Amino acid sequence: MAENPLRNPNREAQIKREQNDLKQSVSLYDIDAAIIGYLSDVVLPTLDDNGIAIKIPVVYGNSERWEGAREKGSYRDIHGKIQLPIFMIRRSGVAKNDAIPVLNRHVSYQGVTKWSKDNRYSRFNLLTGNQPKYEVYNITVPDYVEVTYECMGWAAYTEQVNKIVESLNWASDEYWGDKTKYKFMSTITDYNVINELDDGNQRINRVECSINVKAYLLPERFDGEETTKKGFGVGRVVFTTETDLTANGRMETSLLNPLSYNANKDVVDYLALNTTYTEAASTNGQTNFTINGIKLITAPALLAGSVTNTLTINAVGYEIAVYKNSTKLTQGTNFTATYTNNMVSLVFIGGTSYNTTDNLVITGKFITL
Repeated sequence: MAENPLRNPNREAQIKREQNDLKQSVSLYDIDAAIIGYLSDVVLPTLDDNGIAIKIPVVYGNSERWEGAREKGSYRDIHGKIQLPIFMIRRSGVAKNDAIPVLNRHVSYQGVTKWSKDNRYSRFNLLTGNQPKYEVYNITVPDYVEVTYECMGWAAYTEQVNKIVESLNWASDEYWGDKTKYKFMSTITDYNVINELDDGNQRINRVECSINVKAYLLPERFDGEETTKKGFGVGRVVFTTETDLTANGRMETSLLNPLSYNANKDVVDYLALNTTYTEAASTNGQTNFTINGIKLITAPALLAGSVTNTLTINAVGYEIAVYKNSTKLTQGTNFTATYTNNMVSLVFIGGTSYNTTDNLVITGKFITL
């Protein structure tokens, strides 16, 4: 069985959801409610019945209600009275919208809420520079569908039916719904105006039409996991530079920005050096050491004034420290130094001597050959 791509076993991804969080699904009921609400609140006109303003009610045509109204040509209440004016709608079909294919149904997009009840705006935040904690919702891409509705509307007069048709035609090819929830592209087609007499010789004026709605569906859960994942924005972003150094201190990889590294190569390579060399005393009372195969590196011109010259040979300063085990030694007081042919010679003076348990350690800006 394939692994559910929405499932994340890590505990840090398991974030508590509140009741007022972002709605996690879009169902057929949500589409029905959006279309019916928009018809009632926006599309259908307010009719004038002898100086009385009448708002056209909208009812959903379930199977019994729709078939009864279709058979009798009108809609009656439980007492048998014809209801005029009234508008009835029912969902007649749902089909895949092939014009908007979904290549990967598990790809998600982000919805961000900047402020919440737990992260309120205040003027104190402006004074302290406190940044909001973003709540991020990773929402799975929905399936796109075309929903078809059949509609019937009744009125007492032909003039009233004309107003209904005019309003429906004007609202066609627009997004219907609530701007705070859902809005779907809706197109009205196939107007059919009917004038007839019922069994009681009462004139009935009816209009029939179809509404095609381009919508989308998103289940609340898939394979036991929510399709809307909640997370939080980062509080701070820190940019750093990473380098990779070899054992001898040479830089093998450039900085993250090659142009920046190439422009400052000498400085970066010098700062990256931090080599350590250890020489053990061979006899008790040893006072001289010779270290072969090292190359002392002088500071680039850009850093010449900021380097601490801990070792000076022939008036040239090198950033190298000399230690007897862990005790730092001072040139001129503890030792003298010479450097020729990639070889450093240290002669210890002033009674400084070594035992076989001692180590001479030099550390700093040099490389081994």
